[in-house]
Amino acid sequence: MLRYEKIEDISDGKLYGEDDEVCVGTNGCKGCSYCCKSDMGKSIVLTPYDMYELNLVTGKSFDELLVEFVIELSMIDGIVMPHLKMDGGCKFLKDDRCSIHLHRPGICRLFPLGRLYNESGFDYIVQTNQCQIKGRTPVKVSDWLGIDELDKNTEFINKWHRFVKFERKKVSSIREMAGHEARRIREMAVEDLEVYAGIIGEQEDFEEKGAESYRSEKIEEINETSEATIKEVMKRCISILYLDKYDTTSDFYEQFDKRLRRTISEIRGMN
Repeated sequence: MLRYEKIEDISDGKLYGEDDEVCVGTNGCKGCSYCCKSDMGKSIVLTPYDMYELNLVTGKSFDELLVEFVIELSMIDGIVMPHLKMDGGCKFLKDDRCSIHLHRPGICRLFPLGRLYNESGFDYIVQTNQCQIKGRTPVKVSDWLGIDELDKNTEFINKWHRFVKFERKKVSSIREMAGHEARRIREMAVEDLEVYAGIIGEQEDFEEKGAESYRSEKIEEINETSEATIKEVMKRCISILYLDKYDTTSDFYEQFDKRLRRTISEIRGMN
């Protein structure tokens, strides 16, 4: 998702659909590989569809690409996400050309387009001052993307965007609940804290450690437990949606829908 104050600050101020023409044609980027050579940090985030495409073109699993330092996992906006490792440029750039061009990640396909999400889906925008090539020519958005079954891919992108929001909300909820409980323990009167310890079967701990030591350890335990749960949530998401190799001889979207339902089911009850 793009972060912006005003759409005019990052684009020409217009919203586009897949049938609209936009001035992004680059004549195949001939003579230019600036964006692929740049250190773009964690910006080339990979969706499960991107992973499917990388499996297809390289024949390698998620684990193998991690070990080879082609992709890496990082904390991005509060959750762990995979992305291309871009320090020193893209590892798929060979002789100044993309060696996986037909299977390149979605963010690479978009550039210099971006997506601007709304309640019903998203619109495309043209990011200004990003592409180094001058005199770009008009091209239809759908042709620029070059994605087979674009309608299915658009539906997938919307599902994926909603799921990422769901995962982030889940992580925030777990942390928030732990914060409320830690604050409740912190503010308990000593006599109430003793009753609490008795109820959960820790009366001996309370008496042995004393009220304040017990209180501090309990708060630390609450925070550690919540962070362990958060790690497990993110681990499940990565494992189900990325780590298990996709069957590249079968339809991606059907596989994704099954994995998405399983992921939501498994993490929904985790607190």
